[in-house]
Amino acid sequence: MEYRKVQEVGKGTLLVSLPKGWVKKYEISKGDILGLEVDQYGNLILFSMKKKYTENLSIVDCRRRSLKAVLDDVTGAYLLGYNLIKVVNLSNIEDGDRKDVKVFLSKLAGLEIVEEDKDSMLVEFVTDISLLNPNKILNRMSLLVKTMFLDSISSLLNHDNVLAEDVIKVDDEVDRLYFLFVRLIRSAIQSPDIMRKFNLSAIECLDHRLYASLIESIGDYSSTIASNVINGAAVVFDNNLSNVLYEIKASFESMFDVAYKAYMSKNIALKVNALSISDSIEEKINLIGTLTLNRSLKEISKISSIISAINFTRKALADIIDLTTPSITV
Repeated sequence: MEYRKVQEVGKGTLLVSLPKGWVKKYEISKGDILGLEVDQYGNLILFSMKKKYTENLSIVDCRRRSLKAVLDDVTGAYLLGYNLIKVVNLSNIEDGDRKDVKVFLSKLAGLEIVEEDKDSMLVEFVTDISLLNPNKILNRMSLLVKTMFLDSISSLLNHDNVLAEDVIKVDDEVDRLYFLFVRLIRSAIQSPDIMRKFNLSAIECLDHRLYASLIESIGDYSSTIASNVINGAAVVFDNNLSNVLYEIKASFESMFDVAYKAYMSKNIALKVNALSISDSIEEKINLIGTLTLNRSLKEISKISSIISAINFTRKALADIIDLTTPSITV
């Protein structure tokens, strides 16, 4: 952190100098116009109108790299806000891997291949992020993940492989939205202009980022439950166990809705209601442990894996609910 002493010039005109490093980085010169904003906490935000908020080009080299390492670098460049990503030395990887790179790029929202030859591929982020709405993306993610989780429980209870496969397919769309959302939030944090268009404060950006991460994780655990069903790891439930799981599913349906509404509205009454639902689900999860005591070790292991995923979902939603009222120390 840097500090500046306020100086007075003339009759009541107060001045502070600009940090030398910031001036150099953003090429500020005499006569340039700077933007000034006051946020909801009374902080004064100063920003360059030259809009140098995103990096231009990221080079991803395929030489002596695994496919996973290449895709990880592409993802990192995308999330960091690079508008152009060039994958080079493609001749060093297998044809099948090249196709996998193209498929992966198609899963990153807003990217288009603009140039391609035997040895390289240039992709560009062609979407104007200022026209997107983070709240709508968050809502869409929440609805998709809610459906994924409830369907994963249904596929478990009914041994429905087709439904389980649908859950896993939806996870790809959730990941696509999540990557786009992270890119938007990072851009907003770097640009007061974009943050203003999104109608978000800095702390709301951080809370949104955490919310999205928790929701995306719930989607992953829903896919885990669905994978158990597809791989034949599902357990035959007796009536008592089935009834408890149906009750858990119904409680989660309410908890998903209330958690989202509480977070978006900052409604304390909804927060209390959602936490009450969470406590009820925890009691039912503990009851499952009691009902499975006489099962074989193999069955208990399978059930424990599934219950772990269910309990993670409960905790993740509880963490989202806690974002309803940021902790403030007076």
